[in-house]
Amino acid sequence: MTSFRPVKQNRISEEVLSQLKEAILAGTYRPGGKLPSERELCDRFQVSRVVIREAIRALELTGFVRLRQGPSGGAYVQELTLDHLSNAFLDLFMANKLSAPELVQVRLHIEPEVCRLAARIVDPAAAARLENAFREEHAETITHEEWVARNLEIHYLLARGCGNRFYEAVLKPLLDLTREMVLVVKPSHKVIHEHADHRRIIDAVIGGDGVAAAGAMRDHITKVGGALTDLEKAYREKRGLVES
Repeated sequence: MTSFRPVKQNRISEEVLSQLKEAILAGTYRPGGKLPSERELCDRFQVSRVVIREAIRALELTGFVRLRQGPSGGAYVQELTLDHLSNAFLDLFMANKLSAPELVQVRLHIEPEVCRLAARIVDPAAAARLENAFREEHAETITHEEWVARNLEIHYLLARGCGNRFYEAVLKPLLDLTREMVLVVKPSHKVIHEHADHRRIIDAVIGGDGVAAAGAMRDHITKVGGALTDLEKAYREKRGLVES
């Protein structure tokens, strides 16, 4: 049984949250496993149910647990993902704390380096995934959502395949925000990019030419940057958001 420390009266829920996080990160409670019940946590921390619920809710919001209802319900530990970062970026964007020009500027700095790194470590399996994603771009799509997903997949693959998880952690929320704007505004397909851009990027990466891969991605982001920036106004109008 985990030995939790007594908590002080000030900021009680934060201290409970901190100890629960420590227990999860230490592996005491593993993904798929269930945290102790509210009643048991109340007894072990010697705090009220309100405090425990606040702490559990904070764990849910940060992606540590998922709440389930029913007879076998409770707080179940889940694998940490980058989704909560994407949600935070989107919230900041919708609150006018981030802008599309800033999004493009950061992508312009990060994605060429991601391509350069990916070209250094690309293997046959990674090359096959990129080629398959490129073929899927040309396949007939049923929905706009499907089209957007297929045309961004190469960017996601490169982020995952660059060998640096920090780059992936930063780039995925940027790509998710890009996807959100395109999904909502539904611009003409030709506005976003040409398939030839992705062909040049893939050829350079698979060929192991990091310099050419970085250059091809830089040219690509430069070309689509203006279109993405223009989408911001339309996106805010469709979402009923106030412009800064």
